Amino acid sequence: MSPKHSYKDNRGRPMVACSECDRGGNGDQSCSCGLKVKTGKNGGCYLGVLLPKYDQNKVRQLR
Repeated sequence: MSPKHSYKDNRGRPMVACSECDRGGNGDQSCSCGLKVKTGKNGGCYLGVLLPKYDQNKVRQLR
């Protein structure tokens, strides 16, 4: 399954949306910023890790 709201920036760093992060609202909820975020397009960060159901290789690249 490919993530819908996460992407890789121009430098190739993954920007993980809170709703698709293992620490965000749909994960174990250990993140203080993304704790209540359950839907996409409501923020994200470069420190997050995608949930296991998403394929890391299918993250879209920005140009």
